[in-house]
Amino acid sequence: MSAPVAADVHIALRDGSTAHVRPVSPADTPALRTFLGGLSDNSRWLRFFSLGVNLDKAAEMAARGDRSEGYGLIVTTGAEERVVAHAVFELERPGRAEVAFAVADEMQGRGLATVLIAHLAQVASARGVTTFTATVLPENRRMISVFRESGFPVHVRASPDGIELEFPTELGDDARRRFEDRDRVAAVAAVERVLRPRSVAVIGASRRADSFGGAAFRHALDNGFRGELYPVNPNADFIGSRRAASSVADVGGLVDLAIVAVPAETVPGVARECAAAGVAALVVITAGFAETGAEGAARLAELLEACRSTGMRLVGPNSMGVVNTDPLVALTGTFGRADVPAGNVGFVSQSGAFGAAAIDGMSRRGIGLSAFVSLGDKADLSSNDVLQYWEQDPATQVVALYLESFGNPRKFGRVARRVARAKPVLAVKAGRTSAGARAASSHTGALIAASDSTVDALFASAGVIRCDGLDDLLDAAAVLAEQPTPRGGCVGIVCNARGPGVVCADACVDAGLGVASLSVSTQDALRAVLPPASVVAGPVQLVAAESPAGFRAAVELVAADPAVDAVIAIFVEHIATGADEAAAAFAAAAPALHEAGTPLLAVFMTPGPLPTNLRAGGVGAAGVATVARRAGAVDPSAAAAAPGVAAARPVAAAGRSGGAAAIKVPTFRAPEAAARALGRAAAYGRFRATPTAIPAQLDDVDADAAAAVLAGSLARGGGWLRPDEVAALLSAYGIRLVEQRRVGSVAAAAKAAAELGGPVALKGIAHGVVHKAQAGAVRLGLNGPTAVRRGAAEIAQRLEAAGTPVEDFLVQRMVSAGVEMLVGVLADERFGPVVACGAGGGTAEVLEDVAVRLAPLAYEEAHGMIRGLRSHALLQRARADVDALADIAVRVGALADAHPAIAELDLNPVMAGPDGAAVVDARVRVAPPAIQPVFPAVGR
Repeated sequence: MSAPVAADVHIALRDGSTAHVRPVSPADTPALRTFLGGLSDNSRWLRFFSLGVNLDKAAEMAARGDRSEGYGLIVTTGAEERVVAHAVFELERPGRAEVAFAVADEMQGRGLATVLIAHLAQVASARGVTTFTATVLPENRRMISVFRESGFPVHVRASPDGIELEFPTELGDDARRRFEDRDRVAAVAAVERVLRPRSVAVIGASRRADSFGGAAFRHALDNGFRGELYPVNPNADFIGSRRAASSVADVGGLVDLAIVAVPAETVPGVARECAAAGVAALVVITAGFAETGAEGAARLAELLEACRSTGMRLVGPNSMGVVNTDPLVALTGTFGRADVPAGNVGFVSQSGAFGAAAIDGMSRRGIGLSAFVSLGDKADLSSNDVLQYWEQDPATQVVALYLESFGNPRKFGRVARRVARAKPVLAVKAGRTSAGARAASSHTGALIAASDSTVDALFASAGVIRCDGLDDLLDAAAVLAEQPTPRGGCVGIVCNARGPGVVCADACVDAGLGVASLSVSTQDALRAVLPPASVVAGPVQLVAAESPAGFRAAVELVAADPAVDAVIAIFVEHIATGADEAAAAFAAAAPALHEAGTPLLAVFMTPGPLPTNLRAGGVGAAGVATVARRAGAVDPSAAAAAPGVAAARPVAAAGRSGGAAAIKVPTFRAPEAAARALGRAAAYGRFRATPTAIPAQLDDVDADAAAAVLAGSLARGGGWLRPDEVAALLSAYGIRLVEQRRVGSVAAAAKAAAELGGPVALKGIAHGVVHKAQAGAVRLGLNGPTAVRRGAAEIAQRLEAAGTPVEDFLVQRMVSAGVEMLVGVLADERFGPVVACGAGGGTAEVLEDVAVRLAPLAYEEAHGMIRGLRSHALLQRARADVDALADIAVRVGALADAHPAIAELDLNPVMAGPDGAAVVDARVRVAPPAIQPVFPAVGR
């Protein structure tokens, strides 16, 4: 196996631009000579401790590339791949290497040194180098600061040669946090280029209203973009009232953002023109790239090369555009809907059509957007970048995502977890498939690959609320954007008809909520204001003709009950009371509930349109009733229509420019939709209320022993471990197999059974046989040497007939009765090691009762996995030691996380009983791991 090398990637810099990091090679000698010659005298002195260094020789030494005694990296920018930084480590002795680097003067202060240190340390650590050293001149305080600020624990001492630095190559928690902070700064700067430009050029602007470029330009113009707006079209003198430029170079000013809507074959050339003109970012609306085959893929490569040449950032191609409703920006750079409502929801979509439908649905529901980004093919900027921007954006209080793929799921999980601790993150993830199941070899691999459970695991660990479609997403967004987050999941239901109340109660339970049983004092208070025929125990059933005043009183009294965390009010229209009057009652009750932190959702089951003071769409869509918190913001005519009830004027939610702060009450056509949306909000509330799970720190593991087993397997090409290797690997992490003997003959098997005593299990071991039971190579409950001898002969005959002659026998002590469970790991190439726990035995894949989480695990996560299984009831009935089963899951997760060479691990069955959890059978597959760069490629 070759020595690990770092990935060849483009990385984001602190200012949002990009640079290319790759291993150096001898072919780079001329470029390195130019780089070294371009360093200032001060930079050259600090790097070489001399101004008289032979630059030709130094460049030749720097370009030696990947060697057993050292390794080098360069950073390049521009289409000509100009070298702007170089770093190298050279072995001093086994386990110890000296590191040195230089950065071009004009590129200093942009984070390149930190990137180089991180990449070098990762490669060095993978090659067995544990310590880096560096010698720095005493006056080079900036270089010392770079090492300290990298996050590595640096030890400093004085020496006759200068300042000696020493630090470990292993990335610690502090270093990882520093790198994540740096990545966040770079992502925010990159997205600001797109969402907060001071000047925009629409290239392909047209007088035709039905063209993409024409619509994008007209929408930006009509919505009052606050910066400079330039139409670019070589075939037109004017676009509307604006003089058109023939190219971006001729607009007469610096362009921050270019929106490109020209034929696909001309896009790369336009991008090169933009790069030459100093454009900071592109939004490419044009389609016809990777989705069209080889020609389109080549076109995309050209486009990316043009962007990388100057660090220009890219949204798209195949994007619908971008929107920022901040009144200081007012950018509607999209060919879609022109009247995008302002609000506090940030929406990013990988599909333009889904994004257009979402904006339309939000408008009909009265939900406002802070910003919208259509990623399209996400060749550069990704949802990870936009998430990090919205993390620090005070205007964005709810994040909504439509995703079809993950560039870097682990990074997404880290970012989303941070964001979700401060604001809700809702997501629709499309592309569920079971095609991967056919390629999996173990029960664990088949179970994970056959489901969408890895995405569920990622979202669960990050606190992302997964939604099942557009309506589900928008309904949940309506609740979370305008109502308090529920304190818990207990719902008070108020309805003026029995059937809808029953349906709502069932829907609440299906959504993971509970239905409140009201206290005696609340029931007494309700009886005092409601007619005797009302049902007040909860759900509260009002009489069909209940007055608006009575409806409002019931809602307020139910909300005040200590057991109630949220209220769903359901109105069924009757002759006596109209929907508008009921809406006024709910609006009047809203401020008190909002102040108390109790969400209010309204359901109108009416034959006609929703009430006039509700912004709503068609059947099934949520709308919002709006009431201003400022005193006196009521509509006198509405109050007159419903005596005794103050109705709210339908005012818009206060924008960032000030005005009355409004409360919006989400409204629904059906109680099931309201319950589902409230369930999403309650799930987010549970996440926020739960402390962050910290992966377990195991003090009784022998990581070196495990690494030795895996290294031996890798040396012979990997594959399935031998049973003795499996036992040694698991034992290193405190996971014990049942007592067993491996023997080489029928007679030896009989002898081993006699030594173990009592009933035993007998298994045949043959090359290529992974599932022994399916191959007929397992006999259980054998008593005595005679039975074992007969069983061994049968197994040998069975395997011989199948063309897989027996190699050895495994004789195991039979374990006590219990529940057959499965614990395992699959190293997903995108998600990393994924831990599964579920119902085990030979029917594991049929039952598909499995929970999945990303490694490593906290004990709380392991217990949560087990509690969520259908087979949890069996464990309870058997009084099984669930703590012991959870401990195995935690240890398996720690093992897989620490040793990425583990491709698949399958413990099946694990017999869980009152006396513990015993691993009866285990298999492990090993494969060479790939190094994941500390700083992933941009767009990932």
